Amino acid sequence: MKINEFSGKLIAIDGPNGSGKTTIINELRSKLYKLGYNISFTKEPTESELGMYTRNMAEEHGGLTLACIVAANRYEHLEKDIVPNLKNGKIVISDRYILSSLILQRMDDVSEKFIIDINDNIILPDLQIAVMAENDIVQARLLERSHLTRFEKGGQTETELHYLNIGIELLKEKGVNVLQIINNNMLDENVNRIIDNIVRLVEGE
Repeated sequence: MKINEFSGKLIAIDGPNGSGKTTIINELRSKLYKLGYNISFTKEPTESELGMYTRNMAEEHGGLTLACIVAANRYEHLEKDIVPNLKNGKIVISDRYILSSLILQRMDDVSEKFIIDINDNIILPDLQIAVMAENDIVQARLLERSHLTRFEKGGQTETELHYLNIGIELLKEKGVNVLQIINNNMLDENVNRIIDNIVRLVEGE
């Protein structure tokens, strides 16, 4: 995996389903735009044809097959979206990135080594934000959803958190700055903490 050598910064936000990640991202979008930062928000799977295929196949396929499809979409994501924006000096904030593979594909019985190997040529995030919440809060949030993916069904949050923590340690070993957010409540406080870290990253502090 490669260190980002472009002028822009890559920030990834990952966490278990129901952790409140999307709510945090929506708040970040509003506040960072008001602060005038040059930002590109994106997500995985992407909105491309391959990204939509990845999203659909996640329910029908698993294991090595899905891991490879997810990695292929990530490389497309880098080529078509992330790298061009980093070259233009933008702050790229991605809703899901490599940490999600280190959670979901591990839940699908794919080895950590295989995941790392097929993602070996990606750019590491400059800042990895890991969003988590207590199990009962996550389950309550999931109950509010009209449709659940196979990863969201069956009370698998503890397993997600287990692989989240392992993934965090792996990224730290690779030199990634990881910010862990406990998102039980206090949304504004959590968002402001993330913004403070982004500002320090951009300003080179």
